[in-house]
Amino acid sequence: MQITVLLKLVSQSTFTDSIDLEPKDRLASGQLVVNPADEYALEQALRLRDRIPGTQVSVVTMAPTCAEHLLFQAMAMGADTAIHVCDSAFAGSDTLVTARVLAAAVEKLPPQDLILCGQRAIDSETGHIGAQLAACMGWPVVTNVVSLQCEEEGNFRLTRLQDDGMVDLACGAGVVATVCRGTDMVRAPSIMGMRRARNAPILRLDRTQLTIPVEEIGAAGSPTRVIRAAKVRYGNRNGGSTDDVAQGAETVLRLMGKESGGHE
Repeated sequence: MQITVLLKLVSQSTFTDSIDLEPKDRLASGQLVVNPADEYALEQALRLRDRIPGTQVSVVTMAPTCAEHLLFQAMAMGADTAIHVCDSAFAGSDTLVTARVLAAAVEKLPPQDLILCGQRAIDSETGHIGAQLAACMGWPVVTNVVSLQCEEEGNFRLTRLQDDGMVDLACGAGVVATVCRGTDMVRAPSIMGMRRARNAPILRLDRTQLTIPVEEIGAAGSPTRVIRAAKVRYGNRNGGSTDDVAQGAETVLRLMGKESGGHE
C-alpha cells in the first residue's frame, strides 16, 4: 500500500513573560515547525504502515529551502520517501494553486492508495487543501477524520467528526482524508530513525520538473485576491474583575454595547 502525507511548514510563536522587555518585544521568537494537524496525519499513516507489511509512506511539502529539516524530521519518525517542492516562482500561490502543484508532485510517486493531510493549518485556518487536492486529482475526500483503519482488500474505514456527532464511512483505495488534530499521540523520532534520515535522499522538484507554466502559479496564477487588510488593536478594555456572576454579565453586556455602538 502507498500512502502520501502532505506537510506544511508553519511558525510556532513562543512568548516570554520577562519584565525587562517592552510590550512590542515580548514575541520572543517564531520557530518553524510541522503544522500540528499534519503531524497527526503522519502518525496515522505510520500506524497503518506498522500494521500492514510492505506499506510505503511518502511525505510531500511545498515550502522554501528552510523546510528541509521538516522532511528529515518526518523521515526520522519513519517516513520512507520525501519530496520537497521548492521554487521561488511558487511564492504568493493561493490554496488552489498550491493544491494543483501538490497534485503534480504526487503524480511523480508510484500510484497512491491514500493521501492524508491535516484538517487545517494553524497559520491560515482555511481547511482548503485537502478538498482542493482531491478535486484536482478527481478523488473523493473525507474531511474531519478522527479515526482511520484499513480493512481487507485495501478498503478503508474512517470515522468523521460532524456537528451532530460521528459518522463511520467505508471507501476503497484512492481517497484523500483530512485528519483532525489530537487524534492520537504523535511518536518522537528515534535514534535509529535519525541515523537513517541523515543519509536518506530527498527528491527536489521545481516548476520546470513539474511542467507547470509560470503564468499558472504564484500570485499571477492565483484567483484569490486580498481586498482589504485591517490592523487589529489589542489591549485591556478595563472591564475590571468580579466574582459575582450577575455583575460580570452586566459588565460584558456593557462592553459589547460600547464596541458595537449600541445602547448599554
